[in-house]
Parts: sequence; structure tokens; C-alpha cells
Amino acid sequence: MSDVTVDAFQALARSSPWRWRTLHFRHRDDGGEVEAWLRRPGRLLVRTDDGREHRVTEDGARPVAPAPQPDAMVGPRPDLLRFEYDDPMWQNYSWVAMLDPLELSHHVEVANLREDQVAGRTAWRADLRALPGYDPRCGGNCCELLYSEAALMADFNSPEEVPKAWRGRTYPDHYDVALDVQTGVVVRCRPVGGEEGAAWLEVDILEVDADLDALFQD
Repeated sequence: MSDVTVDAFQALARSSPWRWRTLHFRHRDDGGEVEAWLRRPGRLLVRTDDGREHRVTEDGARPVAPAPQPDAMVGPRPDLLRFEYDDPMWQNYSWVAMLDPLELSHHVEVANLREDQVAGRTAWRADLRALPGYDPRCGGNCCELLYSEAALMADFNSPEEVPKAWRGRTYPDHYDVALDVQTGVVVRCRPVGGEEGAAWLEVDILEVDADLDALFQD
């Protein structure tokens, strides 16, 4: 995966369900920091900074066959499969989108694309701006990865439908986003420009595809 191109970046953004089975990571946002272990399909353990553990189990989740090669990418998914590969949620849907950032694979302007190191791991990093047609996992300025006018309009058919109190918001100019190359997970997503207080997240990946069976004994 030495060629960092826009097409490759967007392919990586839609390939996460096929690139890993288990993940151990730290997650930070404006709500604090947690440590998490996730086993696909449908098992999540989150430990908060006060030591409390929270488990999420989704018995209806379906396994996905891993990619046949480490650098394999997938093509566009049919609309029918948009939510089929969702991982368990913690707090809000930006968590789900972070783990499977399909929404960054289309209707997003990609600039300043480069290879980087994030928490000691290879990542592809870019400045991203949501374009009209951006289709977040949860839009309407709720839980999208790219807080923007385009994300707001994802939940409305026309500007006239937007509540007056929601109009005229100031958004970041763009987001500085990094995708972990091995997994396709969003490991950095920070707003650039605009007013303070826009949503952000950081992830430090600690282990990929470790044996987590002992944590998730049924």
C-alpha cells in the first residue's frame, strides 16, 4: 500500500469490515478517554477512566470474511448493505462511523494527502471537506465525522426544512483526518478553522487481531 492516492484513501475508508476481527484501543474526545476491546461480530468492552466496565453485545451481528490479502480493498457497497457491518456503539454513532468510516469514501473533498505515523502506526492523512451529498452514518449535525453544512443537509430535502434555530451555523473549514492503514479505522479527526467546540476524536490502536476470547466468554 505504498501509493497514497485519493482513490486508495477512499477505498480504505470503506474497507474496515474486511481488514480486522479484533481491536484494542484508547479513544479520546471532548467527553474524556476510554479503553476499549472489540471483537467482531457484535462484542464490545469499554473501560472508563474510573475503572468501570461496560459491555455491549449484539447477538444479531453478522461476521464478515477477512480480506484475502493485507492490502486488499473493497469497492463501493450497495445501498442495501449500508448498516449491515455496524459495530457495537458506545455513546453515539460517531463511534460506529470511526470504526467503519464508510461516510468518508464519497462526496468528500480530499486534499493534502500524505502518509504519516499516528501512535507509532502507519496512517494515511488528509484534509477532508464534506461536499453536498455527504451521507454520514448519523447526520443532521448530530454524530457525523465531518461536522458541516453538508452533514446538516443530509437529514433534509431542502434548506427550507431546516429549523430556523439551526441556520447560520459556523463550521470548521475542514477536518484533519487520519486512517490507520492496517485497519481502515479513523485514528485522528480534528476540526480546522471555525468556532471552538466542534466535535473531534483521537484513537490510539494498541492491538489488532489479538485473541480476545477470554474477555468475551458467553
